[in-house]
Amino acid sequence: MGCNFSSIVEEITGQVQAASATSGDAVSAGVHSQLPAGAEKYTVRNVYDGDTLTLVDERRVRLLGIDTPEIKENQPYAHEAKAYTKDRCHKKDIWLSYEQGGDKEDHYGRLLAFVWVPADNGNGYLCINEGIVAAGFATAYRPNTNTHFHNWDTLIALQKSARDNKRGMWSSFQDYSVVTTRNGSAFHVRSCEHLSNSHNLTEMKASEATDKGLHPCRTCLADK
Repeated sequence: MGCNFSSIVEEITGQVQAASATSGDAVSAGVHSQLPAGAEKYTVRNVYDGDTLTLVDERRVRLLGIDTPEIKENQPYAHEAKAYTKDRCHKKDIWLSYEQGGDKEDHYGRLLAFVWVPADNGNGYLCINEGIVAAGFATAYRPNTNTHFHNWDTLIALQKSARDNKRGMWSSFQDYSVVTTRNGSAFHVRSCEHLSNSHNLTEMKASEATDKGLHPCRTCLADK
């Protein structure tokens, strides 16, 4: 049990950097020439996981449009997702932008935002929300089909690229059959408890469901 935690962190960070460098598309994905109008500058105190961080003023930020594996549930690639965001945001200045016409906070009081940092090459700014999807450490996510993000199509395209190029969590992906409900935003395995009273299910492949902007059920596909 003489495991050195710092060496584990270094190893995970190395894996993140290596994965990001496997394709030019992954490296440049999410980089924009300038910040969005009205972006607000803050300093990060701590990165909790791949899609959540805390500012020095103690406000917590939840990254919009994505979902990363849960560390507390020991889900695969949770530590790699955290390392991606921590390497770029921890103890550093960032900029936040918000979805026009959308909620600025969730019911937990967290800011709902797109997070921006200077691009690695110094040219432009990286949208972390997009970059982490391109690296394969997050999936595109929206809580329901009525939620709209200005860059939703971009997130879906980056997710497909990550899957096609087997980056991150997609490295060992093998397609499988899932079912969807008529208006739901998630896809499920047929035996999912949430489908006990559902009718008019549609069967498709998981890859097709993700390309449609659906996300895996957090109950029946939490570890998939």
